[in-house]
Amino acid sequence: MSKFCGSLLLLALITFQSCIASQEVVARKLKFSPRARPPPSHHAEMARYLAHTVDWCVIGTTSTMKGREGLPFTNILSVSDGPVNNSTGVPYFYVTNLDQSNKDILENKRVSISMSEYQTGYCSNHSIDAEDPKCTRLTLGGKFVKVTDKAEKDFALKALFTRHPEMKHWVKYHQFYPAKMDIDFIWLLDSSGHGAAIISPKKYYAVKW
Repeated sequence: MSKFCGSLLLLALITFQSCIASQEVVARKLKFSPRARPPPSHHAEMARYLAHTVDWCVIGTTSTMKGREGLPFTNILSVSDGPVNNSTGVPYFYVTNLDQSNKDILENKRVSISMSEYQTGYCSNHSIDAEDPKCTRLTLGGKFVKVTDKAEKDFALKALFTRHPEMKHWVKYHQFYPAKMDIDFIWLLDSSGHGAAIISPKKYYAVKW
């Protein structure tokens, strides 16, 4: 009898833990989608939506690696344009100069970053392949710079740590610091048959959030 009761107790505990984990996953997913998806024809709004909703991107730099000098190099970076309720459109990053991308950036600050709507779950939920134009993709180009202003640095750290809590512990090991992209180029593809849209930074930042 005691073994039976123990088994029931263990089953109840596992079920409870599974429910808690499930709730955390759902909460985290909702946390990154505070607004409805804009219509495809609203290019600036769509660009801001995607820049705020995703939590990582692909960065492209000009390689400085021996034997690969001057060739394209890509890497993964976590990103945040602000806390959940405060989108700025500015991509902030938490980086270290030990990373290969940053070694490249020290020689050439011109970079591109790309984001895919596939991260949000919209494309998979609608059976849309990541390469399908209806699965929005965004590329931002500009200069990758270290955040030095104290007020902006505090904001950048808040933006990053609220979206990526694990980052709080990274600075102890590899001298991480906040950086951002000064955007001067925006390329968006969010529908088929119309081609990509080039959006001015002025229109991009003018979107009310």
